[in-house]
Amino acid sequence: MANFEAKGKMSPWQLGMVTTSSLLTARLLSATTIIVHYSEQFLWLSTALAGLFFYAAAYLMICLGEQFPEETIGEYTPRLVGKRFGAVIFLVFIAVLLLDIINCATALTTLSSVFLFDQTPPEFLVLVLLLAVVYCAMQEWGTILRVIQILILAVPMLYIFYSLIWFNFEPLNLLPFWSDNFIGILQGIPYHTDYYAGYESLLVLLPLASRGKVSFARTVGWGFLVIILIYVVGAIALVGSITAKTIANVQDPVIYAMKSIELPGTFIERLENYMIMYFMPVTYISMVLNYFVVAEGCRKYLKYKDHRTFIPVFLPLIFWVSSFVDTPARQETFRNFSMYIALFFSFVIIPILLFLVWRKKGSNPQCSIK
Repeated sequence: MANFEAKGKMSPWQLGMVTTSSLLTARLLSATTIIVHYSEQFLWLSTALAGLFFYAAAYLMICLGEQFPEETIGEYTPRLVGKRFGAVIFLVFIAVLLLDIINCATALTTLSSVFLFDQTPPEFLVLVLLLAVVYCAMQEWGTILRVIQILILAVPMLYIFYSLIWFNFEPLNLLPFWSDNFIGILQGIPYHTDYYAGYESLLVLLPLASRGKVSFARTVGWGFLVIILIYVVGAIALVGSITAKTIANVQDPVIYAMKSIELPGTFIERLENYMIMYFMPVTYISMVLNYFVVAEGCRKYLKYKDHRTFIPVFLPLIFWVSSFVDTPARQETFRNFSMYIALFFSFVIIPILLFLVWRKKGSNPQCSIK
């Protein structure tokens, strides 16, 4: 029988697949409403620009990681900024990933408790989801990689199902095709953190990837391109089917759009339930990956032999915070807090670390795309 835990390395293309597959989660369902407040019917343009914006952050992280090929962020930051500041930066990194896990758990269980299990306490759903995530995250990386490769098959199924909203598409809803609200389009970019969350895992996953003829920047870039195309086409379909004004005034516009679909016959009902079911394995990928990265990062930082030691440590915190963020107002506040922390880490801390590498090495750190 094959040993599924034997493989400890992945190819550059697997790194790109794993990293970008974690971007698509249930978090984007409620975030769309906030973004459309700024970008209006140009949600697609704001989403495309945001994809380039966040890929730039991922590219900087790849450049930083390639200066220390066999080390994670927790191992080389103390040498760059000292032990104290290195510890602070590592804690911010861990916080970003934990906040992502909590946001995913909150988004998925909130939708499930409303549409699928309306008599089930959200706390129970959070607990069941976290136990499933913990079980997978306790495995070796080879096993986790194979689980992700299997569950990623849900992504095309999800998108095919989502494409049913094209039945209600009206081109007039996209007018005008030229906008004078470019400031609003740009203001919507930071709120796409919910669309492009999880690429920070690169800072721990890079040492697990084998160096090959294709650069990490290229494989991750292709993954981002696929996700951007999925989001852009999905945004055009969404605005064209229910209008930007409607999106800005409903809590979960994607679910609202699915409810408005009328298919011939009565053999399929409540399409929004199927949509949520397809989001489960997709969101599960992101949660498992981030949880493993948190544990693996702590293992390397504290020089432990096994990442499993740190899996139970964060479980009570994640469960308590996920259960506490149980109202729309709390969820919005928590999302905004998570957004600011993630943006600060990606666009302030990482460039500073790269600058310090440049100073110490006396030359511009190279990061090739080939």
